[in-house]
Amino acid sequence: MTSPKTFLLKKHFSIAAIMLLSFSNAFSQSNQKSFARNTFYVEAASEAADYSVNYDHIFHSGDKFSWSYRVGFFIGNESIALPLGINLITGKKNHHAEFGITLEPFVDHDKTFLSGSSANESDKYLYVIPAAGYRYQPAKGGFFFKVTASPTIFLDPPSDHFWRMDPKLIFYASAGAGFSF
Repeated sequence: MTSPKTFLLKKHFSIAAIMLLSFSNAFSQSNQKSFARNTFYVEAASEAADYSVNYDHIFHSGDKFSWSYRVGFFIGNESIALPLGINLITGKKNHHAEFGITLEPFVDHDKTFLSGSSANESDKYLYVIPAAGYRYQPAKGGFFFKVTASPTIFLDPPSDHFWRMDPKLIFYASAGAGFSF
């Protein structure tokens, strides 16, 4: 029998694949002559959310550097996360170095989060991820791939005082694949 977590993983990967195929078909013909600025991808990570479904948009494209932002989500059996980041991307061809910072709020035991009851058992974390890595993103769009690694700051505030955090340094690595258009 399939576990609930495995079922949820399969469900979210299926939704991401359908989104990727829909958007790639919708934009592939209209965006032929311009730089592929939009990407949908799934990312697996060593810390924080096990995986996330993400949208990345290049909002400034220069001769040597480009800038993008990233918005993602993760929904697990008892947890949710929302990775938000900004990236500096080098070059104009297919292969790029990528440097970025991502903030990932993570809520464990989310069933009681925002319930308003005094029995709130949810645990809130914040990951500050200053990553460096490699990005494969052809200028005309198509297959997208990235890998990153970094020391990451893990913040676990106590429930009674959010701003009194005890930071820990941990290692973080991720890999993502998707479609640019």
